[in-house]
Amino acid sequence: MLRFKILDHILGPVGVYEGLRTVHDDNYVDRLSHYYTVIFLLFMQITVVTNEYVGDPIHCFCPTEFTYNEIDYTNYLCWVANTYQIPFSKPIPANYEVRRTDEITYYQWVPLILLLMAFLFKLPRNIWKYFAYTHSGIGLKRMLDLVKMTQGDTPEDRKKKLKTVAMFLDQWMTNISPHRGGCFPNQRSKVIGYFGIGIGRHHGNYLVFLCLFTKCLFLLNAVGQLFFLNEFLGSDKFYIYGYEVIQSILTENDWSRTHRFPRVTLCDFDLRQMTNVQRWTLQCVLPVNLYNEKFFIFLWFWITIVAVLTFFNVLYTVLLIVVPFNRKSFIKKYLKIIDAYDRENKDLFTQKLTRDFVDKYLHQDGIFLLKLITSNCNTVMVTDIVQELFDVYKKRQLNLETNGVAHFVHEQGEPNPRHHVTPRKGRTVHIREMPKAYLESLV
Repeated sequence: MLRFKILDHILGPVGVYEGLRTVHDDNYVDRLSHYYTVIFLLFMQITVVTNEYVGDPIHCFCPTEFTYNEIDYTNYLCWVANTYQIPFSKPIPANYEVRRTDEITYYQWVPLILLLMAFLFKLPRNIWKYFAYTHSGIGLKRMLDLVKMTQGDTPEDRKKKLKTVAMFLDQWMTNISPHRGGCFPNQRSKVIGYFGIGIGRHHGNYLVFLCLFTKCLFLLNAVGQLFFLNEFLGSDKFYIYGYEVIQSILTENDWSRTHRFPRVTLCDFDLRQMTNVQRWTLQCVLPVNLYNEKFFIFLWFWITIVAVLTFFNVLYTVLLIVVPFNRKSFIKKYLKIIDAYDRENKDLFTQKLTRDFVDKYLHQDGIFLLKLITSNCNTVMVTDIVQELFDVYKKRQLNLETNGVAHFVHEQGEPNPRHHVTPRKGRTVHIREMPKAYLESLV
Protein backbone atom coordinates (compact mmCIF):
# COMPACT_ATOMS: atom_id res chain seq x y z
CA MET A 1 0.00 0.00 0.00
CA LEU A 2 3.02 2.30 -0.24
CA ARG A 3 1.90 3.60 -3.63
CA PHE A 4 -1.34 4.88 -2.10
CA LYS A 5 0.58 6.90 0.50
CA ILE A 6 2.67 8.42 -2.25
CA LEU A 7 -0.46 9.32 -4.21
CA ASP A 8 -2.02 10.76 -1.06
CA HIS A 9 1.02 12.93 -0.59
CA ILE A 10 0.90 14.15 -4.19
CA LEU A 11 -2.86 14.60 -4.49
CA GLY A 12 -3.44 15.81 -0.95
CA PRO A 13 -3.27 19.57 -1.71
CA VAL A 14 -5.43 19.04 -4.76
CA GLY A 15 -7.96 17.18 -2.67
CA VAL A 16 -8.10 19.97 -0.12
CA TYR A 17 -8.68 22.52 -2.89
CA GLU A 18 -11.37 20.36 -4.46
CA GLY A 19 -13.05 20.05 -1.08
CA LEU A 20 -13.70 23.77 -1.10
CA ARG A 21 -15.83 23.46 -4.20
CA THR A 22 -19.50 22.65 -4.35
CA VAL A 23 -20.52 19.02 -4.75
CA HIS A 24 -21.80 18.29 -8.25
CA ASP A 25 -24.00 15.44 -9.41
CA ASP A 26 -24.04 16.66 -13.01
CA ASN A 27 -21.54 17.75 -15.66
CA TYR A 28 -20.64 21.07 -17.27
CA VAL A 29 -23.10 20.70 -20.13
CA ASP A 30 -25.96 20.19 -17.68
CA ARG A 31 -24.89 23.26 -15.73
CA LEU A 32 -24.74 25.22 -18.96
CA SER A 33 -28.49 24.62 -19.26
CA HIS A 34 -29.80 24.85 -15.72
CA TYR A 35 -27.32 27.31 -14.22
CA TYR A 36 -25.51 29.59 -16.66
CA THR A 37 -28.44 29.94 -19.05
CA VAL A 38 -30.77 30.75 -16.17
CA ILE A 39 -28.38 33.42 -14.88
CA PHE A 40 -28.09 34.89 -18.37
CA LEU A 41 -31.87 35.00 -18.84
CA LEU A 42 -32.44 36.61 -15.45
CA PHE A 43 -29.76 39.20 -16.17
CA MET A 44 -31.40 40.07 -19.47
CA GLN A 45 -34.80 40.15 -17.80
CA ILE A 46 -33.56 42.78 -15.36
CA THR A 47 -32.01 44.75 -18.23
CA VAL A 48 -35.22 44.70 -20.28
CA VAL A 49 -37.34 45.67 -17.28
CA THR A 50 -35.03 48.60 -16.62
CA ASN A 51 -35.29 49.79 -20.23
CA GLU A 52 -39.06 49.38 -20.36
CA TYR A 53 -40.18 50.70 -17.01
CA VAL A 54 -37.41 53.07 -16.00
CA GLY A 55 -36.62 54.53 -19.44
CA ASP A 56 -38.92 55.41 -22.33
CA PRO A 57 -39.65 52.26 -24.35
CA ILE A 58 -41.65 54.08 -27.04
CA HIS A 59 -41.82 57.57 -28.58
CA CYS A 60 -44.61 58.58 -30.92
CA PHE A 61 -44.47 61.49 -33.35
CA CYS A 62 -47.45 63.54 -32.18
CA PRO A 63 -49.09 66.58 -33.81
CA THR A 64 -47.96 69.98 -32.60
CA GLU A 65 -51.36 70.72 -31.06
CA PHE A 66 -50.92 67.86 -28.57
CA THR A 67 -50.17 68.96 -25.05
CA TYR A 68 -47.50 67.27 -22.91
CA ASN A 69 -50.18 65.27 -21.15
CA GLU A 70 -51.62 64.14 -24.46
CA ILE A 71 -48.16 63.11 -25.67
CA ASP A 72 -47.57 61.03 -22.55
CA TYR A 73 -51.02 59.52 -22.89
CA THR A 74 -50.36 58.66 -26.54
CA ASN A 75 -47.03 56.99 -25.74
CA TYR A 76 -48.53 54.87 -22.98
CA LEU A 77 -51.57 53.96 -25.05
CA CYS A 78 -49.54 52.88 -28.08
CA TRP A 79 -47.25 50.85 -25.83
CA VAL A 80 -50.16 49.01 -24.27
CA ALA A 81 -52.41 48.70 -27.33
CA ASN A 82 -49.66 47.28 -29.60
CA THR A 83 -48.30 48.74 -32.79
CA TYR A 84 -47.96 47.38 -36.30
CA GLN A 85 -45.40 47.53 -39.04
CA ILE A 86 -45.83 48.59 -42.65
CA PRO A 87 -42.71 49.12 -44.77
CA PHE A 88 -42.12 52.63 -46.06
CA SER A 89 -42.19 51.28 -49.60
CA LYS A 90 -45.85 50.29 -49.20
CA PRO A 91 -48.87 52.58 -48.70
CA ILE A 92 -50.85 52.46 -45.49
CA PRO A 93 -54.07 50.49 -46.11
CA ALA A 94 -57.31 52.36 -45.52
CA ASN A 95 -58.85 49.34 -43.82
CA TYR A 96 -57.85 49.28 -40.16
CA GLU A 97 -58.28 45.51 -39.93
CA VAL A 98 -55.81 44.98 -42.75
CA ARG A 99 -53.27 47.11 -40.91
CA ARG A 100 -53.48 44.83 -37.89
CA THR A 101 -52.29 41.77 -39.79
CA ASP A 102 -48.69 42.79 -39.02
CA GLU A 103 -49.35 43.77 -35.41
CA ILE A 104 -46.43 43.53 -32.99
CA THR A 105 -47.57 42.06 -29.70
CA TYR A 106 -44.49 40.66 -27.99
CA TYR A 107 -42.42 43.56 -26.66
CA GLN A 108 -44.57 44.21 -23.57
CA TRP A 109 -44.26 40.57 -22.52
CA VAL A 110 -40.53 40.06 -22.99
CA PRO A 111 -39.71 40.26 -19.23
CA LEU A 112 -42.32 37.64 -18.34
CA ILE A 113 -41.28 35.40 -21.23
CA LEU A 114 -37.67 35.54 -20.06
CA LEU A 115 -38.78 34.43 -16.59
CA LEU A 116 -40.75 31.57 -18.14
CA MET A 117 -37.76 30.50 -20.21
CA ALA A 118 -35.52 30.56 -17.14
CA PHE A 119 -38.05 28.39 -15.31
CA LEU A 120 -38.16 25.87 -18.16
CA PHE A 121 -34.37 25.64 -18.27
CA LYS A 122 -34.33 25.00 -14.51
CA LEU A 123 -37.22 22.52 -14.49
CA PRO A 124 -35.29 19.36 -15.59
CA ARG A 125 -32.74 19.97 -12.84
CA ASN A 126 -35.48 20.24 -10.21
CA ILE A 127 -37.06 17.04 -11.51
CA TRP A 128 -33.71 15.27 -11.13
CA LYS A 129 -33.17 16.58 -7.61
CA TYR A 130 -36.66 15.61 -6.48
CA PHE A 131 -36.62 12.03 -7.74
CA ALA A 132 -32.90 11.36 -7.15
CA TYR A 133 -32.74 12.82 -3.65
CA THR A 134 -36.08 11.59 -2.27
CA HIS A 135 -37.02 8.46 -4.25
CA SER A 136 -33.73 6.69 -4.97
CA GLY A 137 -33.44 5.02 -1.58
CA ILE A 138 -30.04 6.61 -0.93
CA GLY A 139 -29.02 9.98 0.51
CA LEU A 140 -27.24 11.01 -2.66
CA LYS A 141 -26.44 14.60 -1.71
CA ARG A 142 -25.40 13.69 1.82
CA MET A 143 -23.16 10.87 0.61
CA LEU A 144 -21.40 13.12 -1.92
CA ASP A 145 -20.96 15.81 0.72
CA LEU A 146 -19.39 13.29 3.08
CA VAL A 147 -16.97 12.07 0.41
CA LYS A 148 -16.11 15.63 -0.53
CA MET A 149 -15.33 16.66 3.04
CA THR A 150 -12.98 13.73 3.58
CA GLN A 151 -10.46 15.16 1.12
CA GLY A 152 -9.13 17.55 3.73
CA ASP A 153 -8.79 14.85 6.42
CA THR A 154 -5.73 12.89 7.40
CA PRO A 155 -5.23 9.57 5.56
CA GLU A 156 -6.33 7.61 8.65
CA ASP A 157 -9.53 9.60 9.21
CA ARG A 158 -10.30 9.61 5.53
CA LYS A 159 -9.97 5.84 5.30
CA LYS A 160 -12.43 5.41 8.19
CA LYS A 161 -14.99 7.70 6.60
CA LEU A 162 -14.60 6.10 3.20
CA LYS A 163 -15.15 2.71 4.80
CA THR A 164 -18.38 4.07 6.24
CA VAL A 165 -19.39 5.26 2.78
CA ALA A 166 -18.58 1.83 1.35
CA MET A 167 -20.68 0.10 4.01
CA PHE A 168 -23.52 2.50 3.26
CA LEU A 169 -23.29 1.70 -0.45
CA ASP A 170 -23.11 -2.02 0.30
CA GLN A 171 -26.29 -1.88 2.36
CA TRP A 172 -28.05 0.03 -0.40
CA MET A 173 -26.92 -2.27 -3.22
CA THR A 174 -27.69 -5.52 -1.41
CA ASN A 175 -31.32 -4.41 -1.19
CA ILE A 176 -31.58 -4.24 -4.97
CA SER A 177 -33.83 -7.02 -6.21
CA PRO A 178 -36.35 -7.12 -9.08
CA HIS A 179 -38.68 -9.17 -6.86
CA ARG A 180 -39.04 -6.39 -4.28
CA GLY A 181 -41.46 -3.51 -4.12
CA GLY A 182 -44.53 -2.54 -6.09
CA CYS A 183 -47.69 -4.47 -6.88
CA PHE A 184 -47.63 -8.05 -8.16
CA PRO A 185 -43.82 -8.39 -8.00
CA ASN A 186 -43.75 -12.02 -9.18
CA GLN A 187 -45.99 -11.39 -12.19
CA ARG A 188 -44.06 -8.25 -13.02
CA SER A 189 -40.78 -10.16 -12.83
CA LYS A 190 -42.10 -12.73 -15.31
CA VAL A 191 -43.11 -10.01 -17.76
CA ILE A 192 -39.79 -8.25 -17.35
CA GLY A 193 -37.92 -11.51 -17.79
CA TYR A 194 -39.88 -12.26 -20.96
CA PHE A 195 -39.19 -8.89 -22.58
CA GLY A 196 -35.75 -8.50 -21.03
CA ILE A 197 -36.47 -4.96 -19.82
CA GLY A 198 -36.65 -3.73 -16.26
CA ILE A 199 -36.38 -0.14 -15.11
CA GLY A 200 -36.53 1.04 -11.54
CA ARG A 201 -34.81 1.19 -8.20
CA HIS A 202 -35.16 -2.54 -7.58
CA HIS A 203 -33.57 -3.32 -10.94
CA GLY A 204 -30.45 -1.34 -10.12
CA ASN A 205 -30.87 1.22 -12.91
CA TYR A 206 -33.16 3.85 -11.39
CA LEU A 207 -30.55 6.61 -11.18
CA VAL A 208 -29.08 5.76 -14.58
CA PHE A 209 -32.36 6.07 -16.44
CA LEU A 210 -33.39 9.10 -14.37
CA CYS A 211 -30.13 10.77 -15.36
CA LEU A 212 -30.65 9.89 -19.02
CA PHE A 213 -34.27 11.08 -18.86
CA THR A 214 -33.17 14.39 -17.33
CA LYS A 215 -30.59 14.97 -20.04
CA CYS A 216 -33.22 14.24 -22.69
CA LEU A 217 -35.43 16.85 -21.02
CA PHE A 218 -32.57 19.35 -21.28
CA LEU A 219 -32.28 18.57 -24.99
CA LEU A 220 -36.03 18.73 -25.58
CA ASN A 221 -36.24 22.02 -23.71
CA ALA A 222 -33.40 23.64 -25.68
CA VAL A 223 -34.88 22.64 -29.05
CA GLY A 224 -38.40 23.50 -27.95
CA GLN A 225 -37.33 26.97 -26.82
CA LEU A 226 -36.43 27.93 -30.40
CA PHE A 227 -39.88 26.95 -31.65
CA PHE A 228 -41.47 28.62 -28.63
CA LEU A 229 -39.69 31.89 -29.46
CA ASN A 230 -40.85 31.52 -33.06
CA GLU A 231 -44.47 31.51 -31.87
CA PHE A 232 -43.95 34.20 -29.26
CA LEU A 233 -42.34 36.69 -31.63
CA GLY A 234 -44.99 35.99 -34.25
CA SER A 235 -42.16 35.58 -36.71
CA ASP A 236 -41.77 33.18 -39.56
CA LYS A 237 -38.95 30.69 -39.04
CA PHE A 238 -37.21 32.28 -36.07
CA TYR A 239 -35.44 28.93 -35.54
CA ILE A 240 -33.26 29.79 -38.57
CA TYR A 241 -32.79 33.41 -37.51
CA GLY A 242 -29.10 32.96 -36.75
CA TYR A 243 -28.52 31.37 -40.14
CA GLU A 244 -30.15 34.38 -41.81
CA VAL A 245 -27.94 36.76 -39.81
CA ILE A 246 -24.78 34.88 -40.83
CA GLN A 247 -25.93 34.86 -44.44
CA SER A 248 -26.56 38.63 -44.32
CA ILE A 249 -23.12 39.27 -42.87
CA LEU A 250 -21.44 37.13 -45.53
CA THR A 251 -23.33 38.95 -48.30
CA GLU A 252 -22.57 42.33 -46.65
CA ASN A 253 -26.23 43.13 -46.09
CA ASP A 254 -27.57 45.01 -43.07
CA TRP A 255 -28.80 42.15 -40.88
CA SER A 256 -30.20 44.59 -38.30
CA ARG A 257 -32.91 45.79 -40.70
CA THR A 258 -35.29 42.95 -40.09
CA HIS A 259 -39.05 42.72 -39.86
CA ARG A 260 -38.75 40.75 -36.63
CA PHE A 261 -37.63 43.71 -34.53
CA PRO A 262 -38.85 46.88 -36.27
CA ARG A 263 -37.74 50.15 -34.76
CA VAL A 264 -40.31 52.33 -36.52
CA THR A 265 -43.96 51.29 -36.29
CA LEU A 266 -47.45 52.74 -36.61
CA CYS A 267 -50.10 53.16 -33.97
CA ASP A 268 -53.86 53.72 -34.38
CA PHE A 269 -55.91 55.09 -31.51
CA ASP A 270 -59.11 56.99 -30.87
CA LEU A 271 -59.12 60.24 -28.94
CA ARG A 272 -62.50 61.12 -27.50
CA GLN A 273 -63.55 64.78 -27.66
CA MET A 274 -66.62 66.43 -26.21
CA THR A 275 -68.66 66.13 -29.41
CA ASN A 276 -66.88 63.47 -31.44
CA VAL A 277 -64.19 60.79 -31.53
CA GLN A 278 -61.02 61.46 -33.49
CA ARG A 279 -58.97 58.60 -34.91
CA TRP A 280 -55.26 59.13 -35.19
CA THR A 281 -52.53 57.19 -36.97
CA LEU A 282 -49.11 58.06 -35.59
CA GLN A 283 -45.60 56.95 -36.36
CA CYS A 284 -43.71 55.62 -33.34
CA VAL A 285 -40.17 54.54 -32.62
CA LEU A 286 -39.37 51.58 -30.35
CA PRO A 287 -35.93 52.08 -28.77
CA VAL A 288 -36.49 48.89 -26.77
CA ASN A 289 -36.32 46.86 -29.98
CA LEU A 290 -32.74 48.01 -30.42
CA TYR A 291 -31.92 45.96 -27.30
CA ASN A 292 -34.34 43.15 -28.15
CA GLU A 293 -32.74 42.65 -31.53
CA LYS A 294 -29.22 42.22 -30.14
CA PHE A 295 -30.44 40.16 -27.23
CA PHE A 296 -32.53 37.68 -29.21
CA ILE A 297 -29.86 37.08 -31.83
CA PHE A 298 -27.40 36.32 -29.05
CA LEU A 299 -30.03 34.14 -27.36
CA TRP A 300 -30.55 32.22 -30.62
CA PHE A 301 -26.87 31.36 -30.87
CA TRP A 302 -26.71 30.56 -27.15
CA ILE A 303 -29.66 28.16 -27.21
CA THR A 304 -28.43 26.55 -30.43
CA ILE A 305 -25.01 25.89 -28.91
CA VAL A 306 -26.65 24.53 -25.75
CA ALA A 307 -28.87 22.24 -27.84
CA VAL A 308 -25.92 20.88 -29.84
CA LEU A 309 -23.78 20.31 -26.75
CA THR A 310 -26.71 18.69 -24.93
CA PHE A 311 -27.29 16.34 -27.86
CA PHE A 312 -23.71 15.11 -27.71
CA ASN A 313 -23.98 14.99 -23.92
CA VAL A 314 -26.91 12.58 -24.22
CA LEU A 315 -24.92 10.37 -26.59
CA TYR A 316 -21.92 10.50 -24.27
CA THR A 317 -24.09 9.53 -21.30
CA VAL A 318 -25.53 6.56 -23.18
CA LEU A 319 -22.07 5.34 -24.12
CA LEU A 320 -20.64 5.96 -20.67
CA ILE A 321 -23.24 4.56 -18.27
CA VAL A 322 -25.60 2.47 -20.38
CA VAL A 323 -23.25 0.50 -22.65
CA PRO A 324 -22.06 -2.53 -20.61
CA PHE A 325 -18.50 -2.51 -21.95
CA ASN A 326 -17.79 1.02 -20.69
CA ARG A 327 -19.30 0.28 -17.29
CA LYS A 328 -17.14 -2.80 -16.85
CA SER A 329 -14.03 -1.00 -18.07
CA PHE A 330 -14.57 1.72 -15.48
CA ILE A 331 -14.70 -0.76 -12.59
CA LYS A 332 -11.94 -3.02 -13.92
CA LYS A 333 -9.63 -0.01 -13.98
CA TYR A 334 -9.92 0.26 -10.20
CA LEU A 335 -9.84 -3.50 -9.68
CA LYS A 336 -6.50 -3.57 -11.47
CA ILE A 337 -5.16 -0.93 -9.10
CA ILE A 338 -6.03 -3.07 -6.08
CA ASP A 339 -4.71 -6.21 -7.83
CA ALA A 340 -8.16 -7.80 -7.87
CA TYR A 341 -8.37 -8.19 -11.63
CA ASP A 342 -5.95 -9.44 -14.23
CA ARG A 343 -6.98 -10.12 -17.81
CA GLU A 344 -4.34 -12.86 -18.08
CA ASN A 345 -5.70 -14.66 -15.03
CA LYS A 346 -7.50 -17.81 -16.21
CA ASP A 347 -8.90 -18.63 -12.79
CA LEU A 348 -12.61 -19.31 -13.32
CA PHE A 349 -13.60 -18.36 -9.80
CA THR A 350 -11.82 -15.00 -9.98
CA GLN A 351 -13.29 -14.25 -13.39
CA LYS A 352 -16.79 -15.07 -12.20
CA LEU A 353 -16.27 -13.08 -9.01
CA THR A 354 -15.25 -9.91 -10.83
CA ARG A 355 -18.00 -10.35 -13.42
CA ASP A 356 -20.69 -10.80 -10.78
CA PHE A 357 -19.24 -7.92 -8.77
CA VAL A 358 -19.98 -5.59 -11.68
CA ASP A 359 -23.24 -7.07 -12.98
CA LYS A 360 -25.00 -8.57 -9.97
CA TYR A 361 -23.65 -6.49 -7.09
CA LEU A 362 -22.87 -2.97 -8.25
CA HIS A 363 -25.46 -2.90 -11.02
CA GLN A 364 -25.77 0.19 -13.19
CA ASP A 365 -26.70 2.47 -10.29
CA GLY A 366 -23.72 1.45 -8.19
CA ILE A 367 -21.32 2.19 -11.04
CA PHE A 368 -23.15 5.47 -11.66
CA LEU A 369 -22.65 6.50 -8.03
CA LEU A 370 -18.96 5.65 -8.23
CA LYS A 371 -18.71 7.85 -11.32
CA LEU A 372 -20.34 10.70 -9.40
CA ILE A 373 -17.84 10.21 -6.59
CA THR A 374 -15.03 10.22 -9.17
CA SER A 375 -16.20 13.57 -10.53
CA ASN A 376 -16.08 15.10 -7.03
CA CYS A 377 -12.82 13.71 -5.64
CA ASN A 378 -9.51 12.15 -6.64
CA THR A 379 -8.82 8.65 -7.90
CA VAL A 380 -7.28 7.46 -4.65
CA MET A 381 -10.52 7.90 -2.73
CA VAL A 382 -12.55 6.04 -5.33
CA THR A 383 -9.98 3.24 -5.29
CA ASP A 384 -10.35 2.90 -1.52
CA ILE A 385 -14.14 2.69 -1.82
CA VAL A 386 -13.98 0.09 -4.60
CA GLN A 387 -11.51 -1.96 -2.58
CA GLU A 388 -13.80 -1.93 0.47
CA LEU A 389 -16.79 -2.93 -1.64
CA PHE A 390 -14.89 -5.70 -3.41
CA ASP A 391 -13.54 -7.11 -0.14
CA VAL A 392 -17.02 -7.16 1.39
CA TYR A 393 -18.51 -8.80 -1.69
CA LYS A 394 -15.74 -11.39 -1.97
CA LYS A 395 -16.05 -12.33 1.69
CA ARG A 396 -19.81 -12.67 1.37
CA GLN A 397 -19.51 -14.87 -1.71
CA LEU A 398 -16.94 -17.13 -0.04
CA ASN A 399 -19.25 -17.55 2.93
CA LEU A 400 -22.16 -18.41 0.64
CA GLU A 401 -20.08 -20.94 -1.29
CA THR A 402 -18.79 -22.52 1.92
CA ASN A 403 -22.30 -22.83 3.32
CA GLY A 404 -23.41 -24.34 0.01
CA VAL A 405 -20.71 -27.04 0.24
CA ALA A 406 -21.64 -27.94 3.80
CA HIS A 407 -25.31 -28.16 2.86
CA PHE A 408 -24.42 -30.38 -0.11
CA VAL A 409 -22.48 -32.80 2.13
CA HIS A 410 -25.32 -32.93 4.61
CA GLU A 411 -27.81 -33.82 1.87
CA GLN A 412 -25.59 -36.42 0.13
CA GLY A 413 -24.72 -38.50 3.20
CA GLU A 414 -21.65 -40.73 2.79
CA PRO A 415 -19.15 -39.08 0.47
CA ASN A 416 -17.36 -40.43 -2.55
CA PRO A 417 -13.74 -41.04 -1.48
CA ARG A 418 -12.49 -39.97 -4.89
CA HIS A 419 -13.36 -36.33 -4.29
CA HIS A 420 -12.48 -34.60 -1.07
CA VAL A 421 -10.74 -31.49 0.23
CA THR A 422 -9.56 -30.58 3.70
CA PRO A 423 -10.64 -27.07 4.75
CA ARG A 424 -8.82 -24.84 7.18
CA LYS A 425 -10.68 -26.17 10.25
CA GLY A 426 -9.42 -29.69 9.66
CA ARG A 427 -12.72 -31.27 8.67
CA THR A 428 -12.94 -33.45 5.57
CA VAL A 429 -15.60 -32.16 3.21
CA HIS A 430 -16.53 -34.48 0.35
CA ILE A 431 -18.05 -33.13 -2.84
CA ARG A 432 -18.65 -34.37 -6.33
CA GLU A 433 -17.26 -31.62 -8.50
CA MET A 434 -15.81 -28.21 -7.66
CA PRO A 435 -13.43 -25.96 -9.64
CA LYS A 436 -9.83 -26.38 -8.64
CA ALA A 437 -9.38 -22.64 -8.12
CA TYR A 438 -12.32 -22.57 -5.72
CA LEU A 439 -10.94 -25.48 -3.71
CA GLU A 440 -7.62 -23.72 -3.42
CA SER A 441 -9.35 -20.58 -2.16
CA LEU A 442 -10.88 -22.50 0.75
CA VAL A 443 -7.63 -23.94 2.13
